[in-house]
Amino acid sequence: MESTELMRMGESQMLKRVEMAKFPQELTVADKKLLAQVAITYGFDPLMGEISIYQGRPFVSIDGRYRKAQESGLLDGVETRPATEQERKDWGIPDGDYFFRAEVYVKGASHPFIGWGRVHSSETRPGSKKPGDTTSTFKPIQSNPQRMAEKRAEAQALRKAFHIPLPSIEDIGSPDYDIDSTAVAVNTTTGEIAEPKEPKPQKEKQVKAEEPVQETEEVTATESKIDLQWLKESLEQLQWTDCGEYLMNKYKVKGSRISEMVGKLTPEQQAEFVSEVQRRLDADR
Repeated sequence: MESTELMRMGESQMLKRVEMAKFPQELTVADKKLLAQVAITYGFDPLMGEISIYQGRPFVSIDGRYRKAQESGLLDGVETRPATEQERKDWGIPDGDYFFRAEVYVKGASHPFIGWGRVHSSETRPGSKKPGDTTSTFKPIQSNPQRMAEKRAEAQALRKAFHIPLPSIEDIGSPDYDIDSTAVAVNTTTGEIAEPKEPKPQKEKQVKAEEPVQETEEVTATESKIDLQWLKESLEQLQWTDCGEYLMNKYKVKGSRISEMVGKLTPEQQAEFVSEVQRRLDADR
């Protein structure tokens, strides 16, 4: 079924398709309504597994992203391969982890859109399960971790090439994936993506350490000379899902959020980290 047909459906008609779909857990009435509204807004088919709900938020599958890309008439091919030894070294990927690179070609674009996908070795081990728990393990990763790493790379590249601001089902379960900071807010009435809050204007790119840092929905800190709004937008653009692990491995800092971790860096380390983010942004263009 094409997007135009799905987007013309009424909520009651789409809810019937939601009811027929198979999901990993029982959905609440609110979840079903949200799923129906988002499916209508973006033209995804829940019955075919193109969109689902996890922890109250909508997630798109790789099949949904491929169909939308093909429908656009602009998709000019996709190439994937395992990362080279040098790329693994550059990204700090240890032995035992699966790491893939995907390139999505779009007609009219001079360079391909690049995505990286990783599966940690810890994800391939069966986890403990409580009675009735269907989320403790992620069986597709255990049965074929290489393909899951490839799918994560494809999903990231497709999201860059054909911007649909919804997180990917394939990233659920990844230790690098922060659902709270990556999943978007959705209007439960219209199914539309909520607009991000506008930050207060800042006179300088950098914030003095003694000044209070403005809080945002996903990024907060008390000590940082890095413009946190710029950092938040840059990480979202790059989809740098393992940034926290990068900071921990390179600078030996820990924290529950990226902002907390960068606040523990020395001024020299912060400057070095900003340069690394900018380098990746330049390479991503």
